[in-house]
Amino acid sequence: MEEKLRLLQELADVPLEEWTEAELREFHYVLADVSPWLNSQGVSLHHQVINELMERDHSRK
Repeated sequence: MEEKLRLLQELADVPLEEWTEAELREFHYVLADVSPWLNSQGVSLHHQVINELMERDHSRK
């Protein structure tokens, strides 16, 4: 059974540490696709998502 992803609006006040890995990966791809149109807050969020994914990956090793 596939896990249900929360909408970005639902995640706005949730610390990235509490996002599921599936949510981080999904919104990384979404933010990457719309990156030419992101404002500074969107770019900042995308960088935070990337950093959180990298931290989780490093902590598994």
